[in-house]
Amino acid sequence: MTLSSVADTALLARLSREAIPTGEYFRTRTPAGSLPLTPQQQRTNFEALAMVSSRPQTAPDHDLTPIRCLTIRPPWSDLIALEDDQVAKRIENRVWTTRWRGTLLIHAGSEVDLRALALGAVRETLDDDYELVRGAVVAVADLAGIHADDGECTRWSQEGCFHWELARVQRLTTPVPARGSQRLWKPTPKLLRRITDANPHLSGRLADTNAGAGA
Repeated sequence: MTLSSVADTALLARLSREAIPTGEYFRTRTPAGSLPLTPQQQRTNFEALAMVSSRPQTAPDHDLTPIRCLTIRPPWSDLIALEDDQVAKRIENRVWTTRWRGTLLIHAGSEVDLRALALGAVRETLDDDYELVRGAVVAVADLAGIHADDGECTRWSQEGCFHWELARVQRLTTPVPARGSQRLWKPTPKLLRRITDANPHLSGRLADTNAGAGA
């Protein structure tokens, strides 16, 4: 399987495992440089990556574990952690999908998306003196649904990606350091206890999921 006119199998493999928004990698290569994809090329790539998404997740979809974690590069993770739904990022863009739904921990990766910091929408939303959080769980959300690319359903939506719908976002008053992983990953009971110990306001919400995760 290859991507339409833009990439080889090595890049496809990278994108299929990528844990960050990846639409910016899609370009048509020409002798004069790279050009944006045509709508048909976007659709072809989207369908190819949808096939990739059927590969097993870190935890299989039939696993009923009620809580998972998703690693996202700052500042995107910080934008999700904002509790004001009017300005916060409530769509997470992925090139893969999953049937899993439940409580989702938002983990800020250690690598910052420097290009994102220059985007007007990001600069307008985060204060100039805002300090990015890296390498820590920063919020709790519900993965309420996932829909295919339907255009810009929000200003944070990205073409050619699945749009993950986030709801009931609560920011951690005290971010909890943790190592991230790719795809959806299971937080350990120890990590869940550390989160609730540092953020008592989340104890009720995470109590059942903590018990479900096992000892």
